Amino acid sequence: MILARLRTWVFENGAHTRPGHPDPSLRGRTYAIPFVRVWDAAMELTSGSLRGWSLLEADEGRGTLLAESRTFVFRSVDQVRIEVSLDHNGQTRVDVASASRLGKGGMGKNARRIRRFFRALDRKVGAGPGTILDPSLSPVLSAVVMALAMAGGCTPADEIPEEAGEMGPAPLVADRDFQSRSYERHLVFLGNQGDTTFLVPWSFSAQTKPGGVEREIRGWMARDDAWETLFSDRWEGPTSRVPWRILPRGPVRLIVGLQDAIEAILFHGENRSLEVALGTLLVEWSGQRGQTYRVHEGNLFLAEHTLDGLLLDATRAWVSDDGPPGNFGFLVSGSSLQLVCEDLAPENGSEGGEFSCWARVQFADRQWRGVRMAWREVRAFEPARRDVPVGWEVRSPDGTLEGDLAAAAVFLEAGEGTGPVLPVKGLFRLAGTLVLEGREFPVQGFLRHRQR
Repeated sequence: MILARLRTWVFENGAHTRPGHPDPSLRGRTYAIPFVRVWDAAMELTSGSLRGWSLLEADEGRGTLLAESRTFVFRSVDQVRIEVSLDHNGQTRVDVASASRLGKGGMGKNARRIRRFFRALDRKVGAGPGTILDPSLSPVLSAVVMALAMAGGCTPADEIPEEAGEMGPAPLVADRDFQSRSYERHLVFLGNQGDTTFLVPWSFSAQTKPGGVEREIRGWMARDDAWETLFSDRWEGPTSRVPWRILPRGPVRLIVGLQDAIEAILFHGENRSLEVALGTLLVEWSGQRGQTYRVHEGNLFLAEHTLDGLLLDATRAWVSDDGPPGNFGFLVSGSSLQLVCEDLAPENGSEGGEFSCWARVQFADRQWRGVRMAWREVRAFEPARRDVPVGWEVRSPDGTLEGDLAAAAVFLEAGEGTGPVLPVKGLFRLAGTLVLEGREFPVQGFLRHRQR
């Protein structure tokens, strides 16, 4: 490192950063911080916050800044180019090139200028050990904090994630006051190719525990009446001040854009590769327990095919004393109807539950409470030694929402328990008909089902 700095100081009339630079201080920055925050900070620094600097050009679309920097003693003017981009893990990457306009040896001033800039930028964006990533690490380690907060929005600068392991774990609360908190993020794509229906749900969950966070990622794909498990993994990570952040794992990668927004989920397994991309936000609803449901336009990239469809982005959180929220469903009828239902008072019996429902009908919002989804048909699920629903009758208290739904494809698994009857987790691809205020809509959709 000393020889590298000496060579730069004596011979080179410029300096630039790159991930593999022999001088660690000239490897640039890879931040687990939203692009927009880094861009705005770099704009402010080059616009006069740094002594002797002036901004010449700024192109946010390309992520480039051109500036001049005047030396203090000889007042020579040098040129600086700053590039702010998203790397292949969706993290914010910053590289800087500085060049002297006169002379053949910069005597190290360009490298010093770059180091000063990054020190100032680190302070400006509130970066710390948990948010400055090493670009030479594996994609999983370098991308451990690359997602939308599970509750949505940006993370304040003082809430620096510690998942990278460079900072010692700090307890969220004292053990005597500890209360476990759980977070879920579900992204469900639904689309058609000809007469074939594709359903791709991804589920990310996190539960805080004394000394760590238990995390899980699961992904499936239903094609017509057949379900396929894409990925399933559960692990325990270190304590985090932001446990709701979803993290990539193994073959599951995330692409994150401006303001921490998830743009895509990429999966590259041994036998299957696909990508689910989020498009334009169509509608958003929030519930009384802080849950949010967002419906986007979406795309599924599968082999050489691209499918257009809709995507539900659902976020839910709860404390251990409250217990997990109930079942939820997502129903669509083309562009005419998008509907989300959630059972806020989970029913453990064999009659169904009462749901709160939100709908976008012909671009107008509607909401119903106390919608009954009664089981009208069941089948035996022997691994759990109990019956599960495969048909539902839907009716709102005022009669303006009613219909019939059936399970077109079913994925079931038995949970753990001590009794003869075990819990059940299920995923259903639904098909049926809803009638809203006298108008009939053929629908298809998804239901996440639990029986405790």
